[in-house]
Amino acid sequence: MRRVIACFYVLGLAAVVGCAARKPIILRDPVGPQGNHLSPPATDGGLLVYSAPRVGTYAQSEYPVHTDYTIYSRDDKVVRRVDNRAGSFYQDPATVSLRPGVYRLKALTERGGFVVVPVIIEAGKTTVVDLDGTAIPQHSQAEGQWVRLPDGHIVGWQGDCGTRSCR
Repeated sequence: MRRVIACFYVLGLAAVVGCAARKPIILRDPVGPQGNHLSPPATDGGLLVYSAPRVGTYAQSEYPVHTDYTIYSRDDKVVRRVDNRAGSFYQDPATVSLRPGVYRLKALTERGGFVVVPVIIEAGKTTVVDLDGTAIPQHSQAEGQWVRLPDGHIVGWQGDCGTRSCR
């Protein structure tokens, strides 16, 4: 019996170490708001992140929820940890209200692993980050206007930092 328990501990430790060793993908281009995705009040902007979905139990498999993520300031301080669930069965991502500015977020992608994405928040607009492939059509051929993962997956509309530094 002790051998079985010891095997479970070893396997668990290997799984934790394997997951922790994988470095996140860090994107350089910022994602910004596209078009007229309005978010009241006009003094703040919105952030909507379609992070990787997860299923807690078999009974919840019809309504997977989006995984949580963290928003950081430009100087790498945690601004907010987001419980990314909304909707009647918590299957929709939550819209977060933020003051205008440049932030970074760290979230889990549908392809596995984490990604760090710079985002631009503008007053009265919502920035959408698509890490699960459901919010933005992935077959778009337009170059230069999309922020993409290294494998070509579209993450969001390329934002313009203007006079602000996005780094």
